[in-house]
Amino acid sequence: MSESRPLIARRLRPGHWVALDAAAAVLLGAGFSAAALLQGRAVTVPLLLASWLPLAVRRRWPGPVFYWALAAATLAGLAGESESYLVVAVALHMVALSEPRRPAVVALVVSLLVVAAVGSRQSSWAQALSLTAFAWLLLGLSWTVGMAVREQRAHAARAIRQSARQAVTDERLRIARELHDVVAHSLSVITVRAAIANHVAETHPEEARRALALIEETGHAALADMRLVLGTLRPAPTSTHRDGGTGGIGSAPGLAGIPALAAGARAAGVAVDLRVDLEPTVSEGVGPAVYRIVQEALTNVIKHAAPTRCQVTVAPGEPGEVMVVVSDEGPSGPRSLAPPAGSGGQGLAGMRERAALYGGTLSAGPRPGYGFVVEARLPVPAP
Repeated sequence: MSESRPLIARRLRPGHWVALDAAAAVLLGAGFSAAALLQGRAVTVPLLLASWLPLAVRRRWPGPVFYWALAAATLAGLAGESESYLVVAVALHMVALSEPRRPAVVALVVSLLVVAAVGSRQSSWAQALSLTAFAWLLLGLSWTVGMAVREQRAHAARAIRQSARQAVTDERLRIARELHDVVAHSLSVITVRAAIANHVAETHPEEARRALALIEETGHAALADMRLVLGTLRPAPTSTHRDGGTGGIGSAPGLAGIPALAAGARAAGVAVDLRVDLEPTVSEGVGPAVYRIVQEALTNVIKHAAPTRCQVTVAPGEPGEVMVVVSDEGPSGPRSLAPPAGSGGQGLAGMRERAALYGGTLSAGPRPGYGFVVEARLPVPAP
């Protein structure tokens, strides 16, 4: 079945609405004037035209058009045109839709009083009461609809602004998290190896040269990762990821890059026992997220526990989830889930945010007796 197309495919511009108002004003003015001529009330035709024709510009000057139409309709009503309040209802709708609340309320009250005054001049109280009640109902309904549409538009505008602000905040957090994940690990390795090179430069120059070579290699890798992250600031129109942007989390190597992380940690003095029991292409989004969690966990081990032993396990957990466990044998003291004040870092809090982004959970804390463990569980999307 082919998708139905809207009757008006293109959005109407302000000029189009003015043209529609002008056409409606001419047709309604001509119709009511013709009816007055047929009923022998030719004297009211100029008043009817004077009340209907200004509606062509009611969107540009809603207040002045309303009071003009009210005055002309009042004279027409005094001349015998009992339906003259219809034009007042049309003009009042635009006032409620576009004017501030106080002028809109004043316009409603004035129109109700004027219509009641004109209706009181009927030949009988029953006829006056019936005409006034129906006119009030029509005016109140027109004003209420206009005010409701106005409030709905204001609410939609506020929601759009709030959504835009939230999108900007989320994007900033995502970029900050990506930059931290890329830079922190590489700088930790570089710092450790630089300290070693400085320590053995005089006694073991060969070891110092190997450390400098590793620093150079790590620096090149960090620059390459940095270019990938900065590329998210210039997103392509295709290739989107679950985090709402292009690139970002998806710029991480995925499960296939975890062995390189382990090699870098080993070079920084951490004996890593790595076990990955998943396919490298487990998921377009989950794989890079697992990579970033392992990267940050190893960075924390290098910062807080090196030299030590560390075990990294990436394997299936409960049905439909991936389990990531990084445990070390370093000091068992607590490591803060939030970065120190003024440090600008992300730490374990960043890993927790990343796990939550994919609907998973992350726990971290000291092991009984010694060491520290980070455990994350991420759901795997169904094929």
